[in-house]
Amino acid sequence: MTLAKIAIVGCGRPAQRWHLPTLAELARRGRIDFVAVCDLDQELAARVGGDYGLPHYANVEEMLDRHKDIMAVDVVTGDPSHHAVARLVAEHGRHVLVEKPMAVTLPCCDVIVDACRRNGVYFEVAENYFRMPKQRAIAKILGAGILGEIVRVHFVEPKGRRFRSFEAGAKPKNIGRPVSRFASYSGVFLDTGAHRFSQLRIYAGSEPTRMVAALRKYRADPEFVHEDWGHALVDFDSGAVGVYETSRLGEETVKYCQIAGTQGRILDHDTFGPQLPLRVMVGGGMRDIPVEFQRRRVGDLDVLNRIVVHTDPPITYENPYADCAIDDWSVGHAEEIMSIANAAANDEPPEYGLGGRKDVEMCMAAYESSIQGMRPVELPIHGITSYEKMLHDDHRDQFGRAIDQA
Repeated sequence: MTLAKIAIVGCGRPAQRWHLPTLAELARRGRIDFVAVCDLDQELAARVGGDYGLPHYANVEEMLDRHKDIMAVDVVTGDPSHHAVARLVAEHGRHVLVEKPMAVTLPCCDVIVDACRRNGVYFEVAENYFRMPKQRAIAKILGAGILGEIVRVHFVEPKGRRFRSFEAGAKPKNIGRPVSRFASYSGVFLDTGAHRFSQLRIYAGSEPTRMVAALRKYRADPEFVHEDWGHALVDFDSGAVGVYETSRLGEETVKYCQIAGTQGRILDHDTFGPQLPLRVMVGGGMRDIPVEFQRRRVGDLDVLNRIVVHTDPPITYENPYADCAIDDWSVGHAEEIMSIANAAANDEPPEYGLGGRKDVEMCMAAYESSIQGMRPVELPIHGITSYEKMLHDDHRDQFGRAIDQA
């Protein structure tokens, strides 16, 4: 069996918390070969390389030139650089796994798509949420038609654990200039929105046709340029409706996910916790369906073995990493890594790919609708939005070059 040889570019917090430990565990279990690390911060690259016993680099091209056997690269850099690093990797003939959001605008997404097509390599987007065990079980429930026809998918969530109070005299502002500082992370509706719009699409089981959104910035701090509250309403071609709301400010919002169908619903107040509240129509009345989470020990770690939904017949999700010291959350990261690993080693198309571009497209529609005074935006988007043009112009003003040529 051919093992994909994988390197990582970007050794910051997301890599240290999720990607690096998962890559290392998959390598220990003989699933991949983890071969090198790279970061612009030479000291950080050296420290991480030492921690994992791997060669380290501060230059992507040097790493790729010295390790001709690298088959795929996990790109975990800041959002505005995803497309530039991914293009460089593709131009060196290596497959690409790029963190979400795929890129900060659709033209930047297309830089990745075009570079990979030209160079005959695959790309995958590291969207981990729909790959987590409970979300896989939910997808099986929906696929089996247990909830009937899906009519609404609704996500409400806070962003971050510590909330800021509204400032005295705070007045809400719409999307303004500059729209980005081009640092590590993007605005809340691109950061978490990329996750939630993915799930809205998957749970609705259809494609979005129209969006309306309002995004607001309340903080007066000129160094904080992104929105801190947002609400979006999505029409799907199936007739289902999606709702997404998130906030960094004010009283803490009760987090929940509701998937409502004609024959039942899931209403989960801990959307990624160890329970799955499921009610379905049985004999003319609604009944709770037990969902069992079976666990095991792998070394010192409590690991999910399987999820059993006690419908008739039962629906079972088997954790493909039950033999690995990988927690429930990082199963999603293991799945995205193995998606690009299988593409590289076995010439299998990745699982998600262009789904990552669809997530960004929905985010762009939300920004554009807000800028246009909550005007509905039709999907798919044709041409460049005014939001994307502003972001591209701001990048040119700040760095003297076009972002999609950087």
